[in-house]
Amino acid sequence: MPSLIRGWVSAVGDYAEPPALVIAGGAGWDDEIEAAVAEVPSHLRVIRPGYLRMADLSAFLGGALVVAYPSHGEGFGLPVLEAMACGAAVLTTHRLSLPEVGGDAVAYTEPDSASIGTALSGLLADEPRRRALGAAAHARSLEFTWEASAQAHLVAYTRAVSGD
Repeated sequence: MPSLIRGWVSAVGDYAEPPALVIAGGAGWDDEIEAAVAEVPSHLRVIRPGYLRMADLSAFLGGALVVAYPSHGEGFGLPVLEAMACGAAVLTTHRLSLPEVGGDAVAYTEPDSASIGTALSGLLADEPRRRALGAAAHARSLEFTWEASAQAHLVAYTRAVSGD
């Protein structure tokens, strides 16, 4: 998260009207977040709504210019999929399960602050690309259904039982 904060500062620091950075979720996941937020110049806004209720999630995700989720390690990538389902342009890392979830429908970055800043700058400056990513993300999210999950599990279990 500190890399995201620092990357965002480098991406929007010179904007006349910079977009706010919204950091959702409960506290306690990363001790370095407070230090990174303290470094943010006073003309930039960091909004910390805490844990988002399910009823509020689609408004936050769907209303974002970019949903940035630069994860260092992810089991499945549910936050990325939730943002995709809301039609958001998503920026994430090419780590573990995230490419399997995002495919070609999301933008990728390395997890360091310089790379995040460069990627965010590019997305923020390119509204047509953000719209195209949002549409592609929503379409891809429709592939992730409980039925598809059940079928994939059935195939895996069948292969395990048959020894293939």
